[in-house]
Amino acid sequence: SMDGPASKATDAAFIGAALLFNSLTAPMVKATQNAEGGYSYRKECIYFFAELLKLGVAVGWCVWKWQTEPSLRPKLRFSQRDFWQYSIPGFVFFAQNNLSFLALQHMAPAAFQLLLNTRIISVAILAVMVLGKKLNTVEWMSMWLLTNGAAAYQLSDCDGDNDMKVSVEGLMIMFIIIMCAAGGNIATQKLMQKGDQPLMLQNAILYVWGVAFNLFNLVVSMRGNPDMGWVGQVEGIQVTSIVFNAVYGLSISIILKRFGAITRTFINTVAIICTALIDYSMWGDSITYLQMTSFATIFCAVFLNSIIAKDYKPDGVAVSSPGGGGG
Repeated sequence: SMDGPASKATDAAFIGAALLFNSLTAPMVKATQNAEGGYSYRKECIYFFAELLKLGVAVGWCVWKWQTEPSLRPKLRFSQRDFWQYSIPGFVFFAQNNLSFLALQHMAPAAFQLLLNTRIISVAILAVMVLGKKLNTVEWMSMWLLTNGAAAYQLSDCDGDNDMKVSVEGLMIMFIIIMCAAGGNIATQKLMQKGDQPLMLQNAILYVWGVAFNLFNLVVSMRGNPDMGWVGQVEGIQVTSIVFNAVYGLSISIILKRFGAITRTFINTVAIICTALIDYSMWGDSITYLQMTSFATIFCAVFLNSIIAKDYKPDGVAVSSPGGGGG
């Protein structure tokens, strides 16, 4: 991989695109609601078709490359072991989504959202334990600040009425969800960064599992509420949402392969700020001072991780400031 200005620009473009899609996820869901604020369509259906579309894109790319670039053919192969290994991230995300319903029976939504932020620091811990990544003090501080900023944002619109009651069962389920959320990203990164298979071949295997797990969810949801039919009311906005989810999913896979799970986590958290700004401009939602301080914390974390951590030398003493401590 080159490290010239061209590759830096490409990196910035990928990160910018992923951030944009991530920031638009919540407004997109909001846009698909009916007048009463509910959903006239089956949500599982959207995820299933988005997964199917991603699979189509990935397989299409592989077939096209197989035809047009014979030199790539040796790399467009996978073993049975590869196939089964890719079920792990698929299953982990599937478990996370399905456990969320269970967790919400044991705690208030506000508590659920708040605890979910601990997946940020969990990604860092798992990256060190599973991927053998080395993080310096500044990078640990930035992950801690990032977790704090996200949590502060969640707390900023809590009024006194929002109870934060959580049962022991709730905490246990939450621990599994957080391990799934962090572990799924770490497992995907580990699989995608080993070997020299093209990303789209890896995606194709991953999405076969995604389609299977989502189909299972769709059937379960169908049996629970058969009156709606398989899809419910699907109009232009729902179709847009399917395409959007597919593009967003593909952008995440590029981020995980090129940069890894920690970068993905930063993008996820910075998206909180962007989503708030989108809500502010589109729906006139207000932004409080408390939210602004949480934005500042998140920006500090990004600055520490991207700029300061690169030049941080734990043993070296800052020569430029003889009087001040470098801590």
